[in-house]
Amino acid sequence: MKEEILEELNIKENHERECKLATGGLPESIWETYSSFANTNGGTILLGIKEHRDSFTVEGLTDKQIVKYQKDFWSTLNDRNKVSKNILLNHHVRPVVVGEKKILRIDVPAADRHDKPVYIGTDPMKGTYKRDYEGDFLCTEEAVRAMFADQRDVSGDVEVLEEFGLDVLNQDTIKGYRIIFEQLHSGHPWNALENDEFLMKLRAAAKNKNGTLSPTIAGLLFFGEAYHITEVFPNYFLDYREECEDKAVRWLFRTHSNEADWSGNIYDFFCKVRTRMDDDVAVPFANRRNGYRVDRVDVHDALEEALANALAHANYYGRRGILVVKKGKELSISNPGTIRVTKEEFYAGGNSDPRNPNILKMFGFVNVGERAGSGVDKIMTAWADQNWKKPEFDFSERADRVSLKLEVGQVVYIPGVADLRNEEQTVEHKKPLQDEKEEAILRYISQYGSISTGKAAEVCGYKSRTSARKVIDELVEKGYIQKDGKGASIRYSICDNKVVKK
Repeated sequence: MKEEILEELNIKENHERECKLATGGLPESIWETYSSFANTNGGTILLGIKEHRDSFTVEGLTDKQIVKYQKDFWSTLNDRNKVSKNILLNHHVRPVVVGEKKILRIDVPAADRHDKPVYIGTDPMKGTYKRDYEGDFLCTEEAVRAMFADQRDVSGDVEVLEEFGLDVLNQDTIKGYRIIFEQLHSGHPWNALENDEFLMKLRAAAKNKNGTLSPTIAGLLFFGEAYHITEVFPNYFLDYREECEDKAVRWLFRTHSNEADWSGNIYDFFCKVRTRMDDDVAVPFANRRNGYRVDRVDVHDALEEALANALAHANYYGRRGILVVKKGKELSISNPGTIRVTKEEFYAGGNSDPRNPNILKMFGFVNVGERAGSGVDKIMTAWADQNWKKPEFDFSERADRVSLKLEVGQVVYIPGVADLRNEEQTVEHKKPLQDEKEEAILRYISQYGSISTGKAAEVCGYKSRTSARKVIDELVEKGYIQKDGKGASIRYSICDNKVVKK
């Protein structure tokens, strides 16, 4: 009976809906439901139906009741002292026939972010509701403030932080970013700019009221020191963990933004975590020539995009920060802040509406998630191509978080991709790779063009550069990599004379 009624009403079983008997008049709780549907993903209110756990009872309404309920509904909906905003049109409220009885159907669409929060009464902090599987719930003041912040058309992450100078930015982060930028954009006019001008072009910095330069929110998050970031975002926290089944071992590896031995900003976090995420994805090596990817496996791009999206869509005013957890072959990425589009738009792609679009642009300049934010099709396609378990997205309205769960396995070998471990090399004296640390360094260079000794230590999981230097020296001796530059600017790249035979 339940399924037949839903089919007759063209409502899917999993569609958000609320049934109310409404025999004694228009229920007061209808306004909580209206607010919750408008602030979440929309839904349908059915008056004249009693819903049991597994069935419906259609009690129906008289014509007189329907006329009165419609009049009372529209009257309250258009009273700004009772409801903040009317987002409905006439066709959203209509009587329908179920069997031989009439009910009143009210379809509430998801409100545009410019109209949120939709609340009851005159105080949004006390009258804003959202919806989850348990029903309507009153939003926290933090969640309400986030909705008000999301109303802005001007990106919040380009706001100039007047109280700071550019000295709060990490120079090593900027240097590392510019090295990758120059490799990817040879001859670009920005390469000749001083750091201050370069940051202004990125919109990571802008002139303040005094005519001097200050970082933007995007600039502080992307290049800043965690200590200064938390002055603006007290709850800012980036956390990456590798867990194991042994409960006696808390985690196998962990890095977070409060460690104080690295910057703690989102770009450096991205670089650190990306390398760790890739470790368990067994794929053929992918060459880089002049900084550009060749034959790169789609899974890597999808992982990059997932992480970049989390960092670009996050609400950094939220209570809980970004959390990435790797446990065996399972990987989860979660960020504070719900999506700013409907679930349908989210899965369809093309209209992502990122919360921090300038952060997304700065990632894009270094070919990180070039289409990040475009939807989930890249992730879904990459996983489907490998016949892996379908990625799972969880949108927790109550916790105000978005989580992505991924199962990572062995990538199917793709013919034509250069595998430095297996393919015959033209360098006759080359010795085979014996160490996973060597492979990790080569993998990093193949992705980013070059590597420093400090970065090599990070990639290998060493605390000292001395240990990393031994691995680098071994790779140089074997003929895999060569030293470029002098002094502090020394980096290592794939040997020019190494050509992989197809």
